Amino acid sequence: MATDSSAIAISGASHEGGRQVQQSTSLDQLLHRGQTHYTAGQFVEAINVWSMAQEHLSQNAFLNRVVVLSNLALAYRQLGNWEKAQTAIDQGFQIISPADSLDSEGLRIYGQLLNTQGSLLFAQGDANNALNTWEQAAQAYTQANYSEGLIKSLINQTQALRSLGFFRDSQNRLRQAQEILAKLDSLPLKSALMRSLGETQRLVGDLDAAQKSLAESLKIAKALPAPGELAITQLSLGNTLQTLAHQHELFVGRTDNSEMQALVDDFYQRAENIYWEISDTAPLSIQIQAQISHLEMAIRHRDWSTARSLKASLLPQLGRLSPGRTKTFIHMRLAQLLLNQCMASCPKDLQHTSQQIYDLLATAQQQAHQLQDPIAESYALGYLGRLYETQKHYSDAIRFTEAALERANHQPTLVYQWEWQLGRIDNQLQRSPESILLHYERAFQHVQEVRKDLRYVGPDVQFYFRDRIEPLYREYIGLLLPKETADIQGDPAQLIRAQTVIDDLRVAELESFLACGLLEPNDNIQRATIQEIANTHKAAIIYPIILPDGPNAERLEVLVQRPTDTSAALERYPSANASISLSPGRQETNEPLTINIEDTLKQFYQAVDSSRASLVVTSTHTQDPEQFQSLATQIYDWLIRPAEQAGWFDDSIDTLIFVLDGAFRRIPMAALYDQETQQFLIEKYAIATTFGNLEIPKAPPEEDFRVLAAGLSYPSVLPSTSVNSNELTENNQPSERPFSSLVYVEQELIAIKEIIKDTDIFLNLEFKKEDFQTQIASSLYNVVHLATHGIFGFTRDETFLLVSADEASVQSDQGVAASIIEPIKVEKIDLNDFDSFLRPRKPTPLELLVLSACQTATGDNREVLGIAGLAIQSGARSTLASLWNIEDASTSLLMEEFYRALLNPDVSKAKALQKAQVSLIQKGRQPNVWAPYILVGDWR
Repeated sequence: MATDSSAIAISGASHEGGRQVQQSTSLDQLLHRGQTHYTAGQFVEAINVWSMAQEHLSQNAFLNRVVVLSNLALAYRQLGNWEKAQTAIDQGFQIISPADSLDSEGLRIYGQLLNTQGSLLFAQGDANNALNTWEQAAQAYTQANYSEGLIKSLINQTQALRSLGFFRDSQNRLRQAQEILAKLDSLPLKSALMRSLGETQRLVGDLDAAQKSLAESLKIAKALPAPGELAITQLSLGNTLQTLAHQHELFVGRTDNSEMQALVDDFYQRAENIYWEISDTAPLSIQIQAQISHLEMAIRHRDWSTARSLKASLLPQLGRLSPGRTKTFIHMRLAQLLLNQCMASCPKDLQHTSQQIYDLLATAQQQAHQLQDPIAESYALGYLGRLYETQKHYSDAIRFTEAALERANHQPTLVYQWEWQLGRIDNQLQRSPESILLHYERAFQHVQEVRKDLRYVGPDVQFYFRDRIEPLYREYIGLLLPKETADIQGDPAQLIRAQTVIDDLRVAELESFLACGLLEPNDNIQRATIQEIANTHKAAIIYPIILPDGPNAERLEVLVQRPTDTSAALERYPSANASISLSPGRQETNEPLTINIEDTLKQFYQAVDSSRASLVVTSTHTQDPEQFQSLATQIYDWLIRPAEQAGWFDDSIDTLIFVLDGAFRRIPMAALYDQETQQFLIEKYAIATTFGNLEIPKAPPEEDFRVLAAGLSYPSVLPSTSVNSNELTENNQPSERPFSSLVYVEQELIAIKEIIKDTDIFLNLEFKKEDFQTQIASSLYNVVHLATHGIFGFTRDETFLLVSADEASVQSDQGVAASIIEPIKVEKIDLNDFDSFLRPRKPTPLELLVLSACQTATGDNREVLGIAGLAIQSGARSTLASLWNIEDASTSLLMEEFYRALLNPDVSKAKALQKAQVSLIQKGRQPNVWAPYILVGDWR
């Protein structure tokens, strides 16, 4: 939501014939009443009062008329009445413009009108025009010397820039706002704006900065006699800490990381302390919102004692709330919490009955109806439909959901939920497939609009995507690929639609990871989709997708697009719907058991990377070769064998492109094993990976390579100022983070220069951020090879590479081991840096980006999105990276073979990587040494 969406106070004077005329006291009271109604969420009452005030204002009181029109637009926007909101804005612009030679007060009000217009545009998904409008507002505020308005307009611009994919520019706007904030003298204003800044930083995903801003706001607020402002800041900081806890908790659930669990506990404890601190002197609505947040946290943390205490004190207070939208949404939020979380996990004495949840929602619906607030009423009716759906009272569920859809005012966030709900209900009632698919298709179309907003919702987008977006995609794909069908291939049109939805899911995942949209190319380069190019380059595309298959069950579907003489053929694997395998030790029973897909993939990952716990892989054998081979064969039989048996992968196919899903992302496909031919998959096919049907340049890759090869071989230490919130000491202070030496890096870079003469090397202290920026931004190089520590984390903030930040002079001495050199200071190059570094060289993208010493932080499948994130932000046609770091001379050998093969113009990048990996296999190296390398993007 845009900042400054609250109504503003009217000026005490108006202009009439060039002089000020005081407004009547009764008029001032009307305007104040309107503000009071607006703040309470009573938007219809606010509109009525402001409309009365508008009638009392003389035609010459143009500044005050503009203020009222701006306020009316905000109120209409809250009700979802875009037409009336825009009409009020248009009337305001008819009254005031820069051509009127406005004084500072006039410029301030003109800026407010522009700010409101920007908010309206942004709420309707027009981020480009919203950005332009907010920039005009900033100019007006600057001319008026009005710092508060300027800060708000800059904060708004950050959200628009983020939604458009300009992350670096977004961060720069935030920094400008911070610099202006630091100079303010008014402590109440500084506290409020610092809180606004922190909330925006939280929304755009910068949780560490959000913590700092909110903590600063809280520090100021504690010294002020304003308990209401203090409580609002406490609530915001507590919710930010809970977001951090939840974010890291998702990670813990996928990796069983005990250190991360301790951090989760710490975040929860700090959030809980803040919730308890919110005093009885705070506004009742803030107290109740804090208690609901605390209750949600207690339920998630299974702290039943605290949950019981909160529930006992919370429920009696609801009736004391003043009528308004805030009260309506508090009722709905509590009902949602009790329905979705407590019903599933709470002890019996904590669970509400369906009647109690119904009462909360019915009260909310009645309040919304009285307030004439169709958006709030749509939510309440839709949630009532959801309640009846869970109770299997489908006729009532349909009635309430259809009523919710009628009141949704075509808002995508609402429409997609209610269409999806109707689709689920129709599916439960076993209605016609056409009816079910129609609802899902409508929901899918509207969710594309919702994603425009999700792109800038930072860490919250992870939860929103996981809980409210991804399940829709998977359910829709499951319906397009029905399990029970006489013809396993099914309807060709539905196969194509399923492929489209899978591709869109992959892109949506990338956007949720990056917390911003994928930039549209702004050059004149002709592009084609991965699918189009694959069909003309002897490449097949494989789509494994894990789908829900009833309660607590899953199934694997695999689609494959293969080239034919005329066009691409899309096939569906006939064996993917069968029971995958009997569980070990259970063959004597008659139960139809299947192996859990996710567990199988996890076991294979652990088998191929037996030393993963230390994050260092050596060339030793895997701990259990038999288990590794069995699992590698199992996954091969899932993904590859059906196509080979069907004759789809004949001699015309030499490259496989994987569009990987979920836990498949962290699996090195090269290590899959064909038991019949006794070959690894990489020995049979070249392999590449892509994340959705993204477009790549039509033109073939360049054949002449100019390489920038840079790296760090010395041990290094990342100073505490660069450490994130998940790297704290026991006292919650950032700790320095050490990194070991990479002893083979120098050898690796020298080998590249011997193969490709046009190579410049920047090693250790020569590899600095500013110098690297200068070099990479030029068009001198079309290949960038980085052999440095790097982490692909589970968020964009945790994804970075290291460069030297040390000014000391360290003499290179090949006779001295790198391990005995004093650690050098390093700093991060993150995704934002890659975006800004490479933007000046557009439209000349990198041909190839190689990250030879990077690794996923812990092997979580979401972290692999970090590789794609770097590829996207760099703009490189192709990116070669490793799933984990290999402390072994094998890396140097593999890179030598890769670049040597790449010099042959008839060898694609994927074939060059295949030759390099096969060369290590032939030398007897184990899979954990050669398998983790993956090629992302253009494989040609």
